[in-house]
Amino acid sequence: MRFIDLNKNLKTNIEKVYNITGDDFFLVKQAITNLKTFLIKEFEELNFVKLDADKMKSAEANELISTLPFGNDYRLIVLENPSSEVVEFINQYDFTDSTTVLVCINAENITVGEIIDCTKLDKLDISKYVLNHLKKYDLSIQEQALDYLIDATNANMTKIVNELSKLTAYCIDEDIITIDIVTNLLSNTNEYAIYTLTNAIDNKDYTSYQKILNEMSKSQTVGEIFSYLGKHFRRMQYIALNKDDNELAKILNIKPYAIKKSRQHIQTNGVKFYINLYELYTNLDYQIKSGKITAQNALYELIF
Repeated sequence: MRFIDLNKNLKTNIEKVYNITGDDFFLVKQAITNLKTFLIKEFEELNFVKLDADKMKSAEANELISTLPFGNDYRLIVLENPSSEVVEFINQYDFTDSTTVLVCINAENITVGEIIDCTKLDKLDISKYVLNHLKKYDLSIQEQALDYLIDATNANMTKIVNELSKLTAYCIDEDIITIDIVTNLLSNTNEYAIYTLTNAIDNKDYTSYQKILNEMSKSQTVGEIFSYLGKHFRRMQYIALNKDDNELAKILNIKPYAIKKSRQHIQTNGVKFYINLYELYTNLDYQIKSGKITAQNALYELIF
């Protein structure tokens, strides 16, 4: 089950065990909040427990799960990183008449209950979230600005929520959030810096290279920047040489909309442009490791 389907499913069916998987911290936190809001109406201090369970024993898990709720229909127990002993206990436990709803976070080998997938949302779902959030403030956002917000934060909901907080505060007297507002307020994170640099390369915006590199060098080493570029060129070469978007999404661990956007650049610049860039990167990388060139010289040769 995807995170965005959780609330709808809770209205029709409450599972006794949930396993939250995925690396989007905001979605994980929000899934727990949604479960708590739906299940715990009274005496939260007695009916909600959240524990680190990496060293927990089965006897302790049994006591937690078998304890009856107080003044409420359910108890909600959240176990982070449960130990293998606890996982084995959960798999064998009879939850038929249990009044406890058990939530595990990143538990391996759980064979019971329902998975809540908290990996990155796709562009459509993020867009819906942003638009619904802004509607509360009587705000709208330009399509270009929304695309930029999602791309520059690497579709990370934690970062998007943080940026939305700043945008709504800044735009208190505005009706619409423009691309200029977003670009001026967006946090100068490493991901954002890499996005602007690779976007400048894809758009052949040569005048921006030096300025972006100067900013990046304040917080990142030459080697890190060189490595980031290699990953980008490798990804672009993969996409340029392969036509199956679903297979590419699995191999590269990126969303289909990212592939679609990459193909637009490939269509503009040509397949050979990205093949040559990645071949240049691998050649320079070999020269760095063999001591024939410094990392800084390699970076500038690659960029310019």
